[in-house]
Amino acid sequence: MKIVSTITKLGCFLAAAFLLWSGCDAGISGSAFENQPPDTELSVRDSSLVDNLGDAERLSSTVFVSWTGSDPDGFVTAFELRFFSEGEPRGPEDGWVRTTRNDSLVLLPIPRGDRAANVVFEVRALDNEGAKDPRPARTVFPIQNAPPTIRLSSFDLPPDTTFHVFSFAWSASDPEGLENLDRIEVSFNDTTNFTALPVDAAFVTFIGQVNRDDPGQAVTEADVFLGRGFQRANVTVPNLRLDEENTFYVRAVDATDTTSVREEYTWHVKKPAGQVLFVNDFRKSTFPTVQQYHLGLLREYLPPTVEIDIWNVTTPFASGSAGNVPRSNLLPPAADPTISRMLASWDYIYWVSTNTVNSIGGNNLPFVAGALDLFFEQGGKMMVHTPITQPQNPEDNLGNPAILLLPLSELFLRPDSLQRMELPRNAAIPVVNDLPGVSEPLPDLASANFYINELPYFAEGANIIPLYEADYGYLTRRGARGDWAEPTTVASISADRRVGLFALPMVNEQSGADFLTGADGDPEAPRRAIKLMLESLGFPKN
Repeated sequence: MKIVSTITKLGCFLAAAFLLWSGCDAGISGSAFENQPPDTELSVRDSSLVDNLGDAERLSSTVFVSWTGSDPDGFVTAFELRFFSEGEPRGPEDGWVRTTRNDSLVLLPIPRGDRAANVVFEVRALDNEGAKDPRPARTVFPIQNAPPTIRLSSFDLPPDTTFHVFSFAWSASDPEGLENLDRIEVSFNDTTNFTALPVDAAFVTFIGQVNRDDPGQAVTEADVFLGRGFQRANVTVPNLRLDEENTFYVRAVDATDTTSVREEYTWHVKKPAGQVLFVNDFRKSTFPTVQQYHLGLLREYLPPTVEIDIWNVTTPFASGSAGNVPRSNLLPPAADPTISRMLASWDYIYWVSTNTVNSIGGNNLPFVAGALDLFFEQGGKMMVHTPITQPQNPEDNLGNPAILLLPLSELFLRPDSLQRMELPRNAAIPVVNDLPGVSEPLPDLASANFYINELPYFAEGANIIPLYEADYGYLTRRGARGDWAEPTTVASISADRRVGLFALPMVNEQSGADFLTGADGDPEAPRRAIKLMLESLGFPKN
């Protein structure tokens, strides 16, 4: 009886469990809770800061805002925010921007031309089921227009002395966005009267209106050209002072006529006086001897009425025989259009240099040579005095614009087996071709110096006329000497008579002693040779 009773109880328990399991399979009665929307809070608790701050304490248009969100039955996945001017019509779903951030630096909008605005900022949380806070967190920021800013580019500032052509570059910005900028304003030597330029002007070249026939001209206007493409702006800026210091002022102006703090730069502007530009690029010595020699020669040749302008590009000076230094800080930073337009102001250039062809980065002429197209298109003529020296790194010197400019076909690269090339004292420097278009033949010359650093060059091709060759010798590293065969050219002219080259220094840079003489002993023969080259090039003759 006891066993039967126990089995009976167990059967009743299993039957009850089966009924319970069968009931679960039939479903749970009742209805699920609806998803509850999230809630959003701003760090700024006040619904409007307009009354609290007042006009005197209005905020900048750029504000930092943070927010939080919570969800009673899930979790917040993102936020949506928007901002707009108070009173601007905005539908419930207009203008929202999604973000997963909890804070942001926000640029609030000020209507163009307004100095202040009340801007509504709203943010709402989104939960894991896509529900949005039906009551977004909201505040009103009272903001005011912030002034724009402008900075002159330190990489594009003119050197401390220029002629009447110079360029400036700058960058302007506005806290309310570039679209809020209205114009750039510039002036010379005047902080009260500015000339307006387009807002997108960021690189500007000025060309002073110079009257060379008026030696008393002291003040002029400057024409304005925009961009590196040199687009005429049809605007002039007054009050540019010639042969004096000038201060350039620039400022940015926004749509509310709020101006930036002005930037300024002071430098000296030289007035060009004549047709001939003498370029002093002799950088091995601070002595003025070489410049004085060539200026004297030039003044002897030119008519007395022809003025000579001097452009000094000597610093930094070099030490040692090679004269390799960085490009001069007296050059304008932009070859084109600044140097291009400046050099086109003259008809003739007489260039004296320590080096032009052995370094693209360190020599001045390679930088300028690529900007001479306009000068030559207008009929310009150029005489260059420069030694031809060995490049420190021939591969880095490939494509040197100075080599393409000068009447030479190829540099002579001294073989490693040679210690040096030598042009001894009394070595012959004979004429090898007639000089076209001159009144008398070139005189044969001879060396009055012992040259060891100045090399001959190749002068081959239809557009090159070799004028002088020199009886070079050589010294090997083992001490053997001999006569050098080729190349031996030391002076030449282009067949179109645009560029002349004389590649032997004529005087000692310190003492002024002559390095050359006539083959017959005439000390004036070297100067006469240069004058005949100038005549062939078309320089005006006395």
